[in-house]
Amino acid sequence: MFYIWHTLLIAAFIAVAYGLGYRFGKTKYKVKKVKPIVTLVDTWSDKETSHKDWLRGYHKWKKQSKHKN
Repeated sequence: MFYIWHTLLIAAFIAVAYGLGYRFGKTKYKVKKVKPIVTLVDTWSDKETSHKDWLRGYHKWKKQSKHKN
């Protein structure tokens, strides 16, 4: 008797899984385009960073790190 119930249970599981796969397999989803967060910066340039630019970047970094904490 165990084999019969076990076989019926497995058959029901397969039927439900097939039915759900068929039903939700037809649904089409739109792909969202995401802008990259990281910007590439040329860190190997031979140019020196001016003190003014360095301070501007430092203050921007300090403001961002303050908001994260």
